[in-house]
Amino acid sequence: MRQNAHPPRPQRGPARPAVFYTRGDSAVVPLSDQTLREGIHDLRWRLEEMLADGPSALVVDVSGLTRLSSPTIAALLWTKRRCSARGVRVMLSHPDQAMAGLLHRTGLDDVLDIQPPLDSALGRATR
Repeated sequence: MRQNAHPPRPQRGPARPAVFYTRGDSAVVPLSDQTLREGIHDLRWRLEEMLADGPSALVVDVSGLTRLSSPTIAALLWTKRRCSARGVRVMLSHPDQAMAGLLHRTGLDDVLDIQPPLDSALGRATR
């Protein structure tokens, strides 16, 4: 008997609406401090929903974040691994100067594809 690759989704009250949308052949995830506080634990399940449609790229819009916490960075790296395994490109859109500096100092700008405006990231997703 084959075991499920993922543990069952934890019950955390009523289901939240999807925190992503599609635009063309890309899935867009707008992140904010509030969405992370309320649902970072749901990221794995939301990612599976997004990837089920077979997008060519996942654009993570970080314009709503005031900072990158360690759990957020860990979630982004986990997302990058999952998407890379499926051939889906991951891009970060709209990092502010402080966030871009942090990504550069930590070397994460070599791991994550950083794109300033969302439209630019979506345009590059098709290339």
